[in-house]
Amino acid sequence: MEKKLELYRKYRPQTFDDMVGNETTIKSLKKELENGSHVFLFTGNAGCGKTTLARILAKEVGAGDLSIREINSAENRGIDTAREVMEQMRYSPTDGDALVWIFDECHQWLNPVQNAFLKALEDTPEHVYFCLCTTDPQKLIKPLVTRCSVINVKPLNDDEMKFLLKRTARAEQIKISPEVCDRIIEIAQGGSRKALKLLGKVLYLDSDEERLNALKADDSSENPETLELCRLLANRGFDLHKAMNLLKNMDMSEPERIRQSVMGYMHNCLIKGSCTKEIISAIQAFSNADTYRNGKFAISVAILDYRDLI
Repeated sequence: MEKKLELYRKYRPQTFDDMVGNETTIKSLKKELENGSHVFLFTGNAGCGKTTLARILAKEVGAGDLSIREINSAENRGIDTAREVMEQMRYSPTDGDALVWIFDECHQWLNPVQNAFLKALEDTPEHVYFCLCTTDPQKLIKPLVTRCSVINVKPLNDDEMKFLLKRTARAEQIKISPEVCDRIIEIAQGGSRKALKLLGKVLYLDSDEERLNALKADDSSENPETLELCRLLANRGFDLHKAMNLLKNMDMSEPERIRQSVMGYMHNCLIKGSCTKEIISAIQAFSNADTYRNGKFAISVAILDYRDLI
């Protein structure tokens, strides 16, 4: 029996025009290509389209399938990886006009590896392109980042998510109700990959009740500390000491994900009619959190801003 592709793989964009959202980001990427850039750093949450954009870029510059090398940096983080790439980049492409390396989760590189790549990133041959993808750019050394054209890939907003879900359901010739669509959007928090994985999980169930129950089970995996932080911010009598203690126990590897979770939670409160000073203050404070530049510290700053606003 032939195994079916998951929806996020089956409908992975093949061109820039296929992408949903990030219009400004894609314009910037095209401009950098026109200006002759060969080294790109794609940043953003897990599942937001970094690697997809890198693969599209590879096709745009004329790389054939055999000339696109995708490397998992978590498993290839030693100095031998850098040496092998620098050796191979001297040769012409196996097929097509370009050689493209895509490094997923490049923040996993050890510092000696990052330093070893500096020369290659600065003196890149005309036929070579490097695409570095990361959810945690602050772990990269500054000399490496300054050699890259930085492309920030943002989570999708609710309207973009709704369009993506409806387009995919239509392609599968299945109708999806507004309630199921809204629930997927709420759980996925702007992540296109997660949204399509959730859609694939429930699309062929018989009723909306079954679909919503299945999504409820999936939502139970939400980080409990993040949910507790959201509740703490939404209710009266804010306790700063308790909030900071929560941060100590939270997984801060993806601070932007935490910010999006808080924003999504507060947005849902507004939809349900809860328009309190606490809700509005949380939205104001976390809408300004610059997590890509300041990392986990931006969450602490947002909490302090929230305290001042209430």
